[in-house]
Amino acid sequence: MRVIGKALRGDDIFFSFLLKLIFIFFCTVFMVSDFSGNSPSDMKSKSSQDKPFILNEMLSMVEAHLQVKRSIVKVEKAVQKGDTIIDILKKAGIDYRRAYQLFSDVKNLYDLRNIRPGQKYSLVFEGEDLKKFHYEINSDRCLKVYWGKDNQFVGRIEKISYIVKRKIIHGKVSSSLFLTILGLGEGPELADRLASLYEYDIDFNRDIRQGDTFTVLVEKRYQGSEFNHYGPILAARFSNRDRIIHVLRYTDPQGKTAYYHPDGRAVQKMFLRCPLPFMRVTSRYGNRRHPVLGFSARHNGVDLAAPPGTLIRSTSSGVVFKTGYDRIKGRYVIIRHPNRYATHYYHLNRIKTGIKPGVSVIQGQIIGYVGRTGRVTGWHLHYGIRKNGRFINPLNLKSPSKNPVKEAFRQNFEQYGAAMLFLLSGSRILGIPARLQEILLRAVGHHMVHSGGMAIH
Repeated sequence: MRVIGKALRGDDIFFSFLLKLIFIFFCTVFMVSDFSGNSPSDMKSKSSQDKPFILNEMLSMVEAHLQVKRSIVKVEKAVQKGDTIIDILKKAGIDYRRAYQLFSDVKNLYDLRNIRPGQKYSLVFEGEDLKKFHYEINSDRCLKVYWGKDNQFVGRIEKISYIVKRKIIHGKVSSSLFLTILGLGEGPELADRLASLYEYDIDFNRDIRQGDTFTVLVEKRYQGSEFNHYGPILAARFSNRDRIIHVLRYTDPQGKTAYYHPDGRAVQKMFLRCPLPFMRVTSRYGNRRHPVLGFSARHNGVDLAAPPGTLIRSTSSGVVFKTGYDRIKGRYVIIRHPNRYATHYYHLNRIKTGIKPGVSVIQGQIIGYVGRTGRVTGWHLHYGIRKNGRFINPLNLKSPSKNPVKEAFRQNFEQYGAAMLFLLSGSRILGIPARLQEILLRAVGHHMVHSGGMAIH
């Protein structure tokens, strides 16, 4: 998008002064000609022949120059994959020296080598000179750079202001959660957030069924009237396989924010349900007929088929115990976890750089990529879990919850939870109008602030 306007620059004073000199010059010529005895008819004849050509040409040149110099052009784009800040500025017509100066002048404030694909930026030019550069670091902060008086770029980081609206969204799963949410006019980011919120309790590869329903209370953030991005999910209800799972976002009086079930159990558990974002189970835990060897053998894990290169996540935080290559396991990673648990990942195409024995990993961190190394028949991940040195069935693991609501805040949490559950259920059953939903949300937030907590962030 381009926005063009007019503004007189300080360095255009010279051209304005030149215009005045031209005017004075021709006034002087006119006066000298008049006192030299030329008749008005002679002056008129001379004026019509010489002065208009010279004056109009010179004035046209000056005006054209000022027109170019005063034009303000704003360009707004998004960072593309593979872009560097120098590439972006050079494509916009800025020479390498000035582009590198911008990078250097703000490096101590923000390192522009960290720009990410998809993030928005804008450039403001006066004529051919870059005067402003804005880059959205993330959804909350923006780097603003200006051309200063000392012939250098000056920058600052500002918090982005948004209009926050809270919306309740209902859906019934048709083919997939992702397509259902897109069909409601919402963005894929909301589907990702909802799936991440429930990934401890629902395996979205195996457990989702057509007809499952969900209700989500989420913040939507706008700049003016234009939607910018989603804020946090404040509460959610998911009906899956005849079970209903509620999730509430709660901030206790000490300022800790986390997601909980209505009984106070933390949503986050020690293990994720699955190390892959999407897959199908091709071989289960227990005795089976080996696809390569042809005889029955015990299978100490599950085989999860997925496309080549699919990202593999550590299902729990821990320390890498062993990595390597084995003629049967192929490339593998073994991670130790608290309470004498260990997870095993076999047949990797590649182990992620930096994943080696002794390195700590956090839950959900990428550790490698799906492959077909070792004794296999196709692309898949073998995933196993040991407890106290013995393999157990990963699909039957009852993962313990972490950090429930503190007992001292239990009453506060229950009051807040009751109000949020009423809002979710009421909007689903009764169809509470949007205006009334906003009033109820403000009432819930007011109640929590005055009772010692902060319910909505």
